[in-house]
Amino acid sequence: MTEYDRDWYLGTETDHDWQLSIMKEKPSLFSLGRDKGKGTYTSRVLTKQEIMAPVGCLNGECVRGQWASLALELLYFTNDDEERYSIQAHPTLLRNLTIQAADPPLGYPVYSSGAVSVPLVVPPL
Repeated sequence: MTEYDRDWYLGTETDHDWQLSIMKEKPSLFSLGRDKGKGTYTSRVLTKQEIMAPVGCLNGECVRGQWASLALELLYFTNDDEERYSIQAHPTLLRNLTIQAADPPLGYPVYSSGAVSVPLVVPPL
């Protein structure tokens, strides 16, 4: 029982204690909820864990070389094949991403959604 008191939060997500448990970094959270409109009950278990996220860095000269190769292919060799090699994936060079990032007409126009605000900390009740 002491493990549950120390490592778990049991309750609803709308409780102030839920927010406190997140701030205290409790390893496990369990919540129950009820949707009166649908007549259903929900439960959620959250477990704190480390996630491996690979991060890499590309040499700038490598990216500029890919863009130069693409420019030569499209502007001088007039390759109009829709499935041209230059936009196919290459896992080591991240070819798809680097080619798409080139300025038009070589790459693709950048889509920008504008400023998006994402709260990182839940304000206390």
